[in-house]
Amino acid sequence: PTLTFPNPEEPGALDLALSLATQRRADLVIANDPDADRCAVAVPHPGGWRVLTGDELGGLLAEHILRHTTGHDRLIATTIVSSSLLRSIAAAHRVRFTESLTGFKWIMRAAGPSDRLVFGYEEALGYSVGDDRGVLVNDKDGITAALTIAALAAHA
Repeated sequence: PTLTFPNPEEPGALDLALSLATQRRADLVIANDPDADRCAVAVPHPGGWRVLTGDELGGLLAEHILRHTTGHDRLIATTIVSSSLLRSIAAAHRVRFTESLTGFKWIMRAAGPSDRLVFGYEEALGYSVGDDRGVLVNDKDGITAALTIAALAAHA
């Protein structure tokens, strides 16, 4: 209710959360938008907090997911406007990578008959996180992304 447009990528949307995190000396800030399909993360930085970009978080999540899944049929996907980092991460793990048009409807259609999509993201803070069965929700999902970020942070 304190924001006109409460999406976490909007300037000022995280201000109250970052202020509380500073007071409580938090290790991490995780924020979803009202319908929980986007997820933002801020980390402590000298002099305050640094909000990670969608591409930075996409790379971290992809690396984490590929380290915790198995199989040659794994596929990770992103969009043509997102970072090329995912291509390098896929190559390092010897899994398939694909780029789709912008939008989750295209990311979710990226898998072929012999692929298992385990992760998809777009730079606008949308993530679809999977496990050894594949993606858990066939759309962008800020809840599974937040849980995966918490697991990644706990592991780190």
